[in-house]
Amino acid sequence: MIFIFAAHYGEVENIIKQKKMGKRKISFPFLQYCTDGWKESGAKKEQKQAGKERSCMKESAGADGRILLTICGEGRNNAAAAVAATLAKEEAKKGDLLLSIGSAAMLKGAEEERLLGKWFLIHALEEEGSGRAFYPELLYQTDFPTARLITGDKVLRRSDVTWATETKSYSSIEEEISPASDSGKENVTPFGTNEFVLMCGERPERMDTEETLLYDMESTAVFQSANAFLSLENLFFLRSATDFGVGELESGQHGRGELESGQLGSRKTVPEMLREQMRKEEEKVFSFLSHVERLDAEKEKEREKEEEFLRESTTLAEELRLSFVLEKKLERLLSYAESLSSEWKSYFQKKREEGLLPCRDKRGGQKVLSDFTAWLLVQEKQGRQEKEEAADALGAMKEASALSRKKEEFRQKRRKESEKALPLYPPFSHIYIEEALLGGEEAEAILWKFPKAKCIPIRHYKDLFNRRKQNRALQEKSRKLILAKKEGQRIYPGAPVCQSFSENAFYYASLLMNCPFHCEYCYLQGMYPSANLVLFLNLEDYFSDCQRLIKEKGSLYLCISYDTDLLALEELYPFVERFARFLEEEPDLRIEVRTKAGGESLFRRLLKMHLSEDAKKRLIFAFTLSPEKIVSEAEHGTAGLTGRLKAVKMAMEEGFTLRLCFDPMLYHADWESLYTELLETVFREIPMEKLYDVSVGSFRISESYLKAMTKACGASPYTSFPYENTDGYYHYPKELLLKMEGFLEQRLLEKLPKEKIFRWTEEEK
Repeated sequence: MIFIFAAHYGEVENIIKQKKMGKRKISFPFLQYCTDGWKESGAKKEQKQAGKERSCMKESAGADGRILLTICGEGRNNAAAAVAATLAKEEAKKGDLLLSIGSAAMLKGAEEERLLGKWFLIHALEEEGSGRAFYPELLYQTDFPTARLITGDKVLRRSDVTWATETKSYSSIEEEISPASDSGKENVTPFGTNEFVLMCGERPERMDTEETLLYDMESTAVFQSANAFLSLENLFFLRSATDFGVGELESGQHGRGELESGQLGSRKTVPEMLREQMRKEEEKVFSFLSHVERLDAEKEKEREKEEEFLRESTTLAEELRLSFVLEKKLERLLSYAESLSSEWKSYFQKKREEGLLPCRDKRGGQKVLSDFTAWLLVQEKQGRQEKEEAADALGAMKEASALSRKKEEFRQKRRKESEKALPLYPPFSHIYIEEALLGGEEAEAILWKFPKAKCIPIRHYKDLFNRRKQNRALQEKSRKLILAKKEGQRIYPGAPVCQSFSENAFYYASLLMNCPFHCEYCYLQGMYPSANLVLFLNLEDYFSDCQRLIKEKGSLYLCISYDTDLLALEELYPFVERFARFLEEEPDLRIEVRTKAGGESLFRRLLKMHLSEDAKKRLIFAFTLSPEKIVSEAEHGTAGLTGRLKAVKMAMEEGFTLRLCFDPMLYHADWESLYTELLETVFREIPMEKLYDVSVGSFRISESYLKAMTKACGASPYTSFPYENTDGYYHYPKELLLKMEGFLEQRLLEKLPKEKIFRWTEEEK
């Protein structure tokens, strides 16, 4: 469903006419219009059947959309009440979409008249007074420029919008600032915080961070109320810059407050004024609304599919007489079956025909569930074989008809582009930066690398990163970069699911939140609510923390790429290089850099640094290695096996300490042959005697993380595998686990002494 909210009828009158929306005649405190395609909620249907509510009648017909439009009235209180009441009454789901449309005052002065009538997509909202900031998602590309918007409690006066050119101090809008010539004071901006220093003061040299700044009286309230019901990616705020605030009547600059209060006499009415300004680009609004309707249709299909899956899962659980715990296991198994594209429905239908369903008791259900698990593992192997055979056959066909294939691909691409609801922004299209870092050398060096990116100042990274109801799976496709300063704890004890390598002072530093790669089994998907990347640039504070721990512990073993892959972003920000220099100053410090990247350019730069041999030995590069097939299937964006091994050899030649990590081992139908091939390649390419050590461990993950990542990113063979749970940790069934890890360890013992092979055990946990 699509919910549209506006403060006044005049702001959406043309949308109502264009979509042929009719007035909704129900008992509700706010005026509403809807299309013929609007579906009443389940609660409303029950009320109608009980004769407690009149029918939803419309004054006109002819629309196919599913749009409900609500006129809120002016001010934050009205907006909050209207949004909350509407979404609650209509039983809004997280996949529903919301579009907030209206007029706004331009806070840039009279010289910005050229912007009057332009529509803006709002990328930041702030409450005047409290200074609280909210950030709508910027995932979908639109034809609208973006702007920052202030929401206040009073009608904006024209005299409040006098901008300074040199000062960075601000005064509250409540003070009703007068011109400097009258007050003897320096002109200042009308906001209580320094959130908008970039509007009038010095700005970074690299890029123009100046934002269009608008003002209204409703937006933050709409956002807060809507986000309690809907996902962030489904909230859109469109504002038309219609005026410059309330001015003198004789000046001809009419503000929304004056016009709406009816004080203009014979002058233009509110609807007339709004239509005049908003009509300039309203075709863009109509086009955008059509895109939103198509997006809504796509989301509805996804939701119907999810609901059907849950119904089928619930029905099966009842037939199997499963407990709550086993019911959840069944859901994971069915998700695993879906990821394998197996015919699991046919499997259970056959059980019904055989009289095994419904089960007579819980024991019978457990037996069917156990048989289904075994069947799935067989299906996994057969499915992979069929895919490989199909790929080979398709490859032959492609070679026979390459020209026709290219033509057809081009036609399909054009067709998909024309039908696509809204394209996604490319990664790093927007960079959010904490105000404290603006103008700093390190931040500037990063911003220079993205000349086309939109830079958006924020007060604190958590305002963006820790928001509720984010769609991590969608963010993965359109990641944003956040530049921040890490306060509080920066260095943490190592986690129990990771090997400590017998180190007493085993710690890790969180320098980057999230990872630029996308491994399907990565626990970060369950750890963080957002897929955006946060870079912490205050390295000197990290160095101070290290020195403090070294003084306390006597020595320190620090993993700096423990929960990310720093090597993948070394070209963006030289984390590893700077820690390498720090190593020279701290002889009791050892650093591990774990990676799935190549890193050849890094080793060339480290060579030019002329590090001491002692520092090189204390800088451990740990390369995670997986079979090439698993790399291509599950470790998206990482370097291939060949690239990683090439980097291993280069680092070894330069005298750095090398560790190979066969951790995590991942199940595959042909895991034994795949890992045999991997080891043969490693033994052939790498002088094993020069390795510092190797680690062995099968995939394992905390229960909470697995549940969160499955919910956030959907099912895959690596998240929905029928794992066993021991003390809150998911792992492969013990028999399979011992077989996989034992196989790998025995092969490694052919080339390495036992003391160089570290195998993770539950005892380490």
